[in-house]
Amino acid sequence: MFIQKRFLSLFFVFLILTTVLPLNLFSQSKPWAPYEKYIPSETPLAKRHFRGVWISTVINLDWPTVETRDIKNDEERIRKSKEELIEILDRAVELNINAVFFQVSPEGDALYKSDVVPWSRYLTGTFGKDPGFDPLAFIIEEAHKRNLELHAWLNPYRVSMYTSESTKNSLNIPKSIYKERPDLIKTANNRFVVDPGIPDSRKWVADRVKEILDNYDVDGIHFDDYFYYEKYEGELNDDETYRKYNNGRFSNKGDWRRNNTYLLVKEISELVRQSKPHVKFGVSPGGVWGNKKDGLVDGSNTDSSYTNYFRCFADTKKWVEEEIIDYIAPQIYFSFGNPRAPYGEVASWWANVVKGRNVHLYIGQALYKINDDSDGYFVGENAIPEFTRQLKFNVVKPEIQGTIMFRYKNFEDEKKQPMVNVIEKDLWSSKALIPLMPWKGGKAPSAPEAGKVEMTPEGVKVSWDKNDENAAYYAVYRFNVNESADITSDKSAAKLIGTVRKKDGVVQEFLDRELKNTDSVFYVVTALDRLHNESTGLSLNTETSKYFPDVGYKYLWAMDAIDGFYEKGIIKGDHRGMFNPGANTKRGDFIIMVVNALGLDAEYEGNFSDVKKDSYYYDAIAIAKELGIIKGIREGIFNPDGNITREDMMVIVTKALEVSGIELEKPDLDSLLEYNDAHDISGYAKEAVATLTSAGLVKGFGGGVHPKRMATRAEIVVILNLILETI
Repeated sequence: MFIQKRFLSLFFVFLILTTVLPLNLFSQSKPWAPYEKYIPSETPLAKRHFRGVWISTVINLDWPTVETRDIKNDEERIRKSKEELIEILDRAVELNINAVFFQVSPEGDALYKSDVVPWSRYLTGTFGKDPGFDPLAFIIEEAHKRNLELHAWLNPYRVSMYTSESTKNSLNIPKSIYKERPDLIKTANNRFVVDPGIPDSRKWVADRVKEILDNYDVDGIHFDDYFYYEKYEGELNDDETYRKYNNGRFSNKGDWRRNNTYLLVKEISELVRQSKPHVKFGVSPGGVWGNKKDGLVDGSNTDSSYTNYFRCFADTKKWVEEEIIDYIAPQIYFSFGNPRAPYGEVASWWANVVKGRNVHLYIGQALYKINDDSDGYFVGENAIPEFTRQLKFNVVKPEIQGTIMFRYKNFEDEKKQPMVNVIEKDLWSSKALIPLMPWKGGKAPSAPEAGKVEMTPEGVKVSWDKNDENAAYYAVYRFNVNESADITSDKSAAKLIGTVRKKDGVVQEFLDRELKNTDSVFYVVTALDRLHNESTGLSLNTETSKYFPDVGYKYLWAMDAIDGFYEKGIIKGDHRGMFNPGANTKRGDFIIMVVNALGLDAEYEGNFSDVKKDSYYYDAIAIAKELGIIKGIREGIFNPDGNITREDMMVIVTKALEVSGIELEKPDLDSLLEYNDAHDISGYAKEAVATLTSAGLVKGFGGGVHPKRMATRAEIVVILNLILETI
């Protein structure tokens, strides 16, 4: 008998080892295995990735601290409140966060000047008490200084966190919806809320949003997951509301409730898009829309007891499909190994929902659970690997555009510091620009102009001139001299060293404190609008013109010639001290350069009729006309402000050389056949083009001589300088 049992045991072991078993049988030991292609061993780079953090003001979770709130001296309280906000924003910048979500209306109140709702009690300890400053206005200004997006976060329906007698008394004040519209008030989850089924409740929410849009320069309007929020279905006691407002449209209260939240979100969406189209509108619901097992065929393979669809009565999937929100940020506060709602399953489900739609997906991340949760994957030695997997997944999974951390104070929590260090030193060690939302509009500004690089005791100062009123900020990249200036790929994130908010009326500056000399690097500066559309780059290094700040790295090939011509008095800058090397050359400016370069002079009696006597190029054009160098484009007309083509430039230079007594060998016109665009050369210009190109004084490029192309100011100087050096 023992031998038989032994044999059977060995047989079953053999059978198990040689049978292909379902993957999920082993997934408990490595539940992220199906998603490993999105979890690389190396830290992935992303040039554009949304990195946000929620700043909770409800019950003073993140700001202001209770100690600051309770300071009796108003001046000291205001000062300390502002200092705490600045510390939060400065730390956000250190962490390479690029957006903050500031809770401006946690319970039917306001952390801003409002005619609709009273001041928040979390500012002073008392509902309705003026704090002496405007927190929303202050944080917008300070966030934008640091080039952080600022999203105003509202809890749409909540009126209070408690229902005690003291709470009721505190709400009995002007502008309190509890006092002024008691017919809207319900109780759910030990909180006072407005009844979402009453149309006036939606209007109350919309009025608050409109007030913010009208008075504040926010980048976004943000709702969290508190829609219908009950301990159990029916706690809200809205049967009467259902009977009154359903009007027979819906056969069950669940569908009616979902329509109520849909109407709210749709109305807010329309309000935002009509009032300020550039402002983003997004929602952060609970992680799971709905379980497939509960009869939702489009649901996720989850077993969540708290879903958007059935518990919050929020059909968030529909909102995405109809594109009435700009982003959705589901709170996927689960590990890959969560048995009811695995991170990979839930995040992938949302990725499929947003695919191909004009809605961004950001993942709400449970930083608060690190070393403080019953899920073993979030504690001890498992915590850092688990959270690292999640953040890498968010970068590599194509449909996921970013991450929002809940919440700020967790970045300061001692138990979270090992994970925070990994975020700061590795996962988010490179900077990132905010992803584009093409459907929001916007347009890339023109590239910056006139930059320079110089050493200072504090570091390398990079400066440039703004040239487009549409620019909101600038991005600064640093490259080694042997590298190409790639600013488009994800790898360029490693080169992005800073962003600078545009300042009006001054030269824009960035201080690179990491370098002590610039011999081996160059910088590229781009301009971006407030929707993050990016211009082409301006390349800069210490090799800049001695006289013109806009003649920099890009024009190394022309720099010596330009500086030399300036020193000889042949050229000047414009009223800003710029040379504009890439600008097309005006015909009048070109004649000045030729006359000055060759030292031409003549007594003249008249000029072309379109050359004004008080113009700066009058004398030079008159001299050239008198000497027979120029004839004009037609009888009596020269068109001095028109741009000069390369072939006209060569005709005039050839005649000027002849007048100066400098004769060049006249080659056979067949010499032009080496250029693939020889057929584009005008008949009157062929001899001049052949003469100058054969003498090596003008060079073609790209296989052509480009006769009809406009000649830039830098090109003209280089050609004239070469002529002077040759003759």
